[in-house]
Amino acid sequence: MKYKIAGFITEINTHYDKLKKLSEPFICDDNENAEIFIDIKESRIDNLLNKMIEGTTREDAEEFAASCDFNKAIISKNAMLLHSSAIMYNGGGYLFSAQSGVGKSTHTRLWKSAFGDKVKYINDDKPVVKIDEKGCIVYGTPFDGGSGIANNISAPLKAIIFIKRADKNSIRKMSQTSEILQELYFSTVHMVDKITAIDMLKNFERLIKLTDFYMLECNTDIESALVAKKALITE
Repeated sequence: MKYKIAGFITEINTHYDKLKKLSEPFICDDNENAEIFIDIKESRIDNLLNKMIEGTTREDAEEFAASCDFNKAIISKNAMLLHSSAIMYNGGGYLFSAQSGVGKSTHTRLWKSAFGDKVKYINDDKPVVKIDEKGCIVYGTPFDGGSGIANNISAPLKAIIFIKRADKNSIRKMSQTSEILQELYFSTVHMVDKITAIDMLKNFERLIKLTDFYMLECNTDIESALVAKKALITE
């Protein structure tokens, strides 16, 4: 079956219902030839299950492997997956990224609670950021990381926000390239070879020139969404 994901015509041979269902909104009916081909073998799923956390299903492993293969294919095309929860607010895309367990999804749910229909979910785990000389676009993907939020929508990328857990809520704009690079590295899918890693670093450099980055230290109170929104968006 062919899908259009972030503008890339992708043929995915799905073996399990989870990835098949998540991919349905991305089905592509036109006659364009696929440029990306993904077919996860059962032997690879077996290997992944030996490395992933206990309780991971074969369906979860297939979705994870497909996301890695898709990411590897698009990195050389000025695009990449970023481990983040992506929302659209008044037409603009905002990516909230954090290490597992910190609460990126919790924070975007607070935005939804605070601002209602002004907020739309794009993807809650692995959205695509596509980069060109005019700017960056964030796209939804079928790769949901178990969240169930994987919508086929896109928006101009306005900012990437890294989250750290703290007792009090504060946000600052990041200016040090080294700090941004470190946070970006931890926000990407790392299962790439040396050549792909070099392309990924080039994407980082382009992204830093075109996008604003913020560090949000916050708790899980709805005030954290209000503090973040005030710094990010002027209406």
